[in-house]
Amino acid sequence: PTARLPVRALAAAAVAALVLSACQDPAGVGLGLIDEEQLDPNTVPVAITDLALFNDSTVAIGIAQASNALAQPRVIAGAVEDPLFGDVRAVAYVDFLQGDVPDDASAADVSEAWLVLARNYAYGDTTTALPLELRQIQGDWEASRDYPPDTLFNVGPVLSTTTVTVADSLTRFDLPASWVSQNAGLLVGDDFADGFEGLSLSVPAGYTPAPGVAWGFRTYATAGSGLRVVVEDDTLTYALSEVFSSLDTEPPSVTDPALLPARSSSEAAVTFNADLAGVGTAALAQARLRLPLAASLETEGPFLRPIARRAFLFGIRGSGTDRTRSFLSELAIVDGQVTVASPATLTDSLQAVLLGSRSAFDGYELVPDPSQASLDVLPVRLPPTGDVDPRFTLTVVGAAQ
Repeated sequence: PTARLPVRALAAAAVAALVLSACQDPAGVGLGLIDEEQLDPNTVPVAITDLALFNDSTVAIGIAQASNALAQPRVIAGAVEDPLFGDVRAVAYVDFLQGDVPDDASAADVSEAWLVLARNYAYGDTTTALPLELRQIQGDWEASRDYPPDTLFNVGPVLSTTTVTVADSLTRFDLPASWVSQNAGLLVGDDFADGFEGLSLSVPAGYTPAPGVAWGFRTYATAGSGLRVVVEDDTLTYALSEVFSSLDTEPPSVTDPALLPARSSSEAAVTFNADLAGVGTAALAQARLRLPLAASLETEGPFLRPIARRAFLFGIRGSGTDRTRSFLSELAIVDGQVTVASPATLTDSLQAVLLGSRSAFDGYELVPDPSQASLDVLPVRLPPTGDVDPRFTLTVVGAAQ
């Protein structure tokens, strides 16, 4: 099967400055910017208000090829309990491209098959030895973003079980000899693409995480992932093609009044407001976004919550059927700090609002990187933070009035 829908393009433009700081104490990163705001008469702080979560449904589905418009470099499987960000149950589905089968190969030549996946991601308790079951997908599916994020496909009985630990860089699922014998003709036949829909990885039905973990596996063939099929004296590699991570997430069970628990692939992105009316019609030189993050939540003992490496800022106008979403900036998050990767559109868009050539935004949305399957968090600290409350900092041309 082939992908039907192109991935939503995320515009990016170049260079002006926007900074998103993740300060944990007043003596840490970002203090210089606080001083700049206090001392520079050309800077105008604009408070960010009404911080909240909103549902941003992103389907973790795609094609295991870096050059494809629906490129999806990871699948996730497992189960984890996280009271602060919400519980997760993840099922990975993987389909394959047939390997380079010899022209004269027959079912009798097939003797063995196994699945290899390269592990490169963890969310949860990394000391967990996670049991995963391998099953065959039954029925058609394709890389379509029409599926809800928690879609489950029909699967057959358990074929193989493997326990995955943090020490395993490669995970192997051996397919039973009975399955290999039954499917040998399909594996080397001309109807493989239409007759075989792939395999699923999931925890056993009765598995109870305590707190558990969700492991991520690389999908690209260059990482070593793929289906291995022994045909006579050769071991053929069937690269992954369509891949999907079904992510069933729950809201947090613990409410922290100081935290906004945004997380990728869990319908929990950030929305906020900012009133620019008080800035007037000034010419805008640059804009920063100050949004403190609770970076200490990334690691709590063996429990790991990866912080998103990228996020995207949008401006919202209207509502319902009249709602429009304008890309403002890509944000890069490194070592607890977030810097802008494409800020020019932010400055241009806010300038248009200040000069009245465009209507004001009715709100803003900040979305953790939706381009790959992940459970990365964006742990926004809610005011009062004790150091820097959320704000836009605008640098205008000439002293602010």
